[in-house]
Amino acid sequence: MRVTSEVGLLFSAWADLDEALADVTPQDMLRQINAGSSFAWTLAHVTHPVDSWINVRFQGLPPQPLLHDLHFRVGGDGQAADWEAIRTAVAEVRSRARPYLEAITERDLARVLPYEGGFAAFREHGIQLRVAVLQNAAHHFLHLGEIVTLRPALGYDGGYFPRSLIFNVPEAFSYDLRDGGRLAGGRAASG
Repeated sequence: MRVTSEVGLLFSAWADLDEALADVTPQDMLRQINAGSSFAWTLAHVTHPVDSWINVRFQGLPPQPLLHDLHFRVGGDGQAADWEAIRTAVAEVRSRARPYLEAITERDLARVLPYEGGFAAFREHGIQLRVAVLQNAAHHFLHLGEIVTLRPALGYDGGYFPRSLIFNVPEAFSYDLRDGGRLAGGRAASG
């Protein structure tokens, strides 16, 4: 079973972000660098719209309480107090989103729902599932760049990211779900 390219891009963003954070200590996940956002806050921040748009709006599920705190939205202070709680909340959001995303078709991606949130263009025209998936992938990749840029300030190697767009480019978004979610290049997907 294969997922759509848009969904594969989001799953790739999850995998790359997870890989960029994998060796960061719990203490460093909570540190703010140059008065900016902590990595834990950033992960909560990028996961909020996955929950809000994919899980709540398109699936009709209740919101994940921690990530729906206004603290993690645009304009938040970038502070995070509990890395374990954030990691658990992110895993919950992804586990609720993944089966839905794995099952959607090209036709499903064209679905448009009314929107009352903060993006004016969506309020006027509604939000399309394809746009919601792509917007979330882009948001994850944007903040992946931020994290990779800041890793050296905490003593970690910056690495080469986004890996899913560097290695095996023609197949970067090709997930075979029968093989445990392995990318075409053989690397296991996470999230």
